[in-house]
Amino acid sequence: MKAQGPHPNAEPDSTPPRPTRRGLYALVGLAGGAALGAWSLGASSSGIGHRAHRLRPPGALDEPDFLAACIRCGRCVEACPSGTLALTGLEAGLDCGTPTLEPREVPCELCAGEESLLCIDSCPSDALGPVEDLRAIRMGVAIIDRSLCFSWQGTVCRACWHACPFPDGAIQLDWRTRPEVLAEACIGCGLCVRACLTEDTSIAVVSQADFVPGQSTSTGEGAAL
Repeated sequence: MKAQGPHPNAEPDSTPPRPTRRGLYALVGLAGGAALGAWSLGASSSGIGHRAHRLRPPGALDEPDFLAACIRCGRCVEACPSGTLALTGLEAGLDCGTPTLEPREVPCELCAGEESLLCIDSCPSDALGPVEDLRAIRMGVAIIDRSLCFSWQGTVCRACWHACPFPDGAIQLDWRTRPEVLAEACIGCGLCVRACLTEDTSIAVVSQADFVPGQSTSTGEGAAL
């Protein structure tokens, strides 16, 4: 029997096709990129100065690319076994819904005991790229305040050195057991921040995007010994 075609008076189907997941990610990425471009133009035209960048999870793309690629799904936060990551709130503006970490509260444990970095595994949009070696992570750089640090004020303390995942690599001790951070080896996990014994922590982690190559990894003055 001959197949029946559409009725000549029937209206064409106007139901739009459902977008594929890949297409949805692409649209979100394009929207994020457009928003970032508009924000950048507005900042430059209005004279807004430099702002500190947030610390991002391991494997994060450079900040502009990260903001464009991140779809704000929160899967990396859910996957983090140590509760390190959190989503920014509405007050963050363009950054709203993106993952960040605050080492003073919960440092990155680097998924200790796991076979891989779970935040990266869970990311569906490639905002977090693969990391073959933990030493290649670049979340930020630790900065030591010598005016607060016990060791730089004459009291022996190796807490940050012991906490560092790469002692003698990212944090080295001089002949007086005073800590020095090697910027090229520091991954910005913040484990040293949590381990610091001073009441007001002597260590802060700045975003890799805010660290200028050649910049000192210490501030303040040590005691004259």
